Amino acid sequence: MITRREFVVAIGASVLAPSRSLAQQPAKVRRIGLLSLVAKKNYADAGALSLLVQGLREHGYTEGRDYVFEGRYADGDAARLPALAAELVRAGVDVIVSPGTQLTLALQKATSTIPIVVITDADPVANGFAVSLARPGKNLTGFSTQFAETAVKNIEMMKLLVPKLARAAVLTNPSNGVMHERMLGSLMPLAQKVGIQLTPFAAASQAGFEPAFVAMQRARMQAVLVILPDTVFTAYVAKLAETALQYRLPAAHFNGKFSEAGGLMNYGAKTADNWRLGAKFIDRIFKGGKPGEMPFEQPTLFDFGVNLKTAKALGIKVPQTILIQATKVIE
Repeated sequence: MITRREFVVAIGASVLAPSRSLAQQPAKVRRIGLLSLVAKKNYADAGALSLLVQGLREHGYTEGRDYVFEGRYADGDAARLPALAAELVRAGVDVIVSPGTQLTLALQKATSTIPIVVITDADPVANGFAVSLARPGKNLTGFSTQFAETAVKNIEMMKLLVPKLARAAVLTNPSNGVMHERMLGSLMPLAQKVGIQLTPFAAASQAGFEPAFVAMQRARMQAVLVILPDTVFTAYVAKLAETALQYRLPAAHFNGKFSEAGGLMNYGAKTADNWRLGAKFIDRIFKGGKPGEMPFEQPTLFDFGVNLKTAKALGIKVPQTILIQATKVIE
């Protein structure tokens, strides 16, 4: 016969102990959306997704167990971006990763509620993604690249490499119309101060690179002052370097891989690790944080690369001033 004391202890134990069904209930598997202008393999080749996976692992998340990727890839066709962005929204993802401005614009039009982590953007405030860098106030956060500061440095370094530079091209992408027009507008007066007249040339895809460089050569451009930040120009950075050398045009790019791929020079914010570092924003969002309250981060490290082999092929003598400042010299 059970005593009153034994009955009370038994009831208390049953209340305090978690039920078997509750203890074994699996955690929610989150869905991380990714919108891409290029094909999936471009991210695999660049190691971008593996860096994001690494970053998420550092925050305790395992792919397949804690989250899965939901990707939409435009395969170079910018006209598909609005529809693909809408697909991600309908898929009910928990957060979306945007590699660059063109993608972010499409996502911003598709949703004002799903959190978006921006891997790189030249000016989030000017582009309408944030009220301020310190307090974005919307559903976006991520990384800013400080275009204005890096633009000044690109002009300064190209003038040292090509001292008689007077006519220079700027490669733009018409799909990035408003953003690239704004960038060009800020570049022109800066270049004019040192006697450089800028002319824009457009390429919307990899197939457009060669026609653009042919046009530059016909217009007697002495250099490509800068290849503007753009998803296509980043994805096909090696092809751009190859084409610039083929048409014997000294060229500069913001992307850090340009000089490694055979381009003359690159100067820009060091963004290669943003994919890994972006995991911290995703972690905070998964834990209930609001992107509008997470400051956009600004770069503290800059990548300045010079390719001496390309300089020699173009008949350019690289001054010691540049070699001292460069973070990497390709020989």
